[in-house]
Amino acid sequence: MNRTKAFALSALTASMLLAGCGGDINLTPTSIDNSVNEGGGSTPDTNNCASYESSGTTIRGEKIGADCVYPRSFSTPESPVTSDIRLVELPGGAHIFPNGLYIGENVEATADVNREGPTLTIDAGVTLAFEDGDSFVRIARGANIMADGNRNAPITFTSVQEVEGFDIDENARGLWGGIVINGFGISNKCDQNDLANCVLQGEGGAGFYGGDDNADDSGVLRYALVKYAGYEVSLDNELNGITFNAVGSGTTLEYIQVHNNLDDGIEFFGGAANVKNVVLTGNDDDSLDWADGWQGKIQYILVKHADDRANRAIEADGNSGNNDATPYSDPIIANFTSIGSLTATDGSDESEGVLVREGTHGALYNFVITEARGECLEIDDAATLTAAANGDLSIQNSVIACTENFKDTDTQNWFEAGTGNVTLSAGASVLTSGYITASDMADASGAPVTVTPKTDLSSIDPFFDDVDFIGAVSEDDDWTNGWTVGLRD
Repeated sequence: MNRTKAFALSALTASMLLAGCGGDINLTPTSIDNSVNEGGGSTPDTNNCASYESSGTTIRGEKIGADCVYPRSFSTPESPVTSDIRLVELPGGAHIFPNGLYIGENVEATADVNREGPTLTIDAGVTLAFEDGDSFVRIARGANIMADGNRNAPITFTSVQEVEGFDIDENARGLWGGIVINGFGISNKCDQNDLANCVLQGEGGAGFYGGDDNADDSGVLRYALVKYAGYEVSLDNELNGITFNAVGSGTTLEYIQVHNNLDDGIEFFGGAANVKNVVLTGNDDDSLDWADGWQGKIQYILVKHADDRANRAIEADGNSGNNDATPYSDPIIANFTSIGSLTATDGSDESEGVLVREGTHGALYNFVITEARGECLEIDDAATLTAAANGDLSIQNSVIACTENFKDTDTQNWFEAGTGNVTLSAGASVLTSGYITASDMADASGAPVTVTPKTDLSSIDPFFDDVDFIGAVSEDDDWTNGWTVGLRD
């Protein structure tokens, strides 16, 4: 009997018994183990499923085999968890949330938000599983997530289908919703003279976000994998693998992978969240997306498109309604590798490289963009071209090698004017040392090409490491090995 069926039968049996007794039906599960211990008699099972108190009642999951299965009433968007909870590692098991996991109250008026809201703690090695596209993880403003995995015990967010052992197609996507973290950071969609009262509604009905604090702290997400997520709630209203809604720089984000998401891999809407060591594989739409005044930093980001569907490695936006809205999107991105798919089978998506548009600013360093089926690089919109001309949008020490390197001459002129940039024609070999590292490059004639970073990134911002290589991964330190999926399969 599979896990979900076992839970459904358990709940149904409880409801029938309670209905026979009259009164309200309470489907809060309990767990009793009548096994005999060595000294004789029975020993109650230690139910290590997460629990919390609500109106004098303990709400908790039910231990079914190795799993903890939570009732749909455990948390809902309308009735979220409002006290601290912890998910412990279940050897061989998973924490199964059929209805999603919603932490903290989704309060619209910023002044009314509890800034000392609940914390979701997830131990290293934990697997969380969700049932369908309507179920997702939401961390409300004022709440925190403390998901601190490690290379040997990453934290996995996935679908019930995977943990139940179903044969999932290698191109499966959209089996559950994804993760949304809502913060108090700054968005250029808000009145800059009244940021304390800023409130915006997240895509996919994912709650309220926004405020006046770009240093806001939403917790820790380290060594975390998000697989088979994404959901189109309505046209152009979708859940990403991980959505960072005005998340602040106080949040720690390291060693994150989003694999096979139906929409974007990760997207930043305003705020100033920083990330190190990101892997984005097999995502249907854009792998990395930003908009609305995001001013964060990323170092070491690897994108690999799937053969069936992909749009862009990066889609970089300002404010779609007003390309001159301030604060501008203005991130710093360093050590980026995009490996496209020249054999993409879906003609509607072109496995493109990087698109910067809508007036975004930014500084890009040490990029490798290759194997895109569409163009490697494109600048769109007059405000973005103005930013490029003024030096507010730049790219340096980077290599592109695609069948179509540039969308137009404006983009080509911008790229080739950047310090240390190299354009290689079709037939160039960029990834001869492996599809992850890019230490060995040759042009179409086979002549070696060397690009050495000319900028000490640590002098720009102490967040960055000063490195002697371009691209996401060096031969001396393959930080993707041992915890990611979809790169070596």
